[in-house]
Amino acid sequence: MSKHVLIVDDQPGIRILLEEVIREEGHTVISVGTGAKALDQIKKQKPDLLLIDYKLPVLDGPAVLDRLKEQGLSIPTIMMSGLAEEAETFLDNYDFLICVLAKPFDILNVRKMVNQAVKQGSNQV
Repeated sequence: MSKHVLIVDDQPGIRILLEEVIREEGHTVISVGTGAKALDQIKKQKPDLLLIDYKLPVLDGPAVLDRLKEQGLSIPTIMMSGLAEEAETFLDNYDFLICVLAKPFDILNVRKMVNQAVKQGSNQV
């Protein structure tokens, strides 16, 4: 069953790569480059899974997750980061944050994480 996945990263190359990998798994993908655009997109259509970069200009990953939490939205989320250890400190702050994906990432690992996350829709990856 096709799921709706939202990718948020300020690096176009990463967005394109993730779009391709996730589409190959049969999911619908939308990607944006900023946290503000992510919030706008979520208002239009709540995704089944959110992949968001930890460090984004203006409104970073944790700030977006704070806004979602304030709005009572619980979207299963994978946070991506080149600073994985720093980003992991946020795991306890959001019950919908599944895991932190360290950059650079292994595509096979991304595929596995995404499929488990959309299949289970839970905090188990």
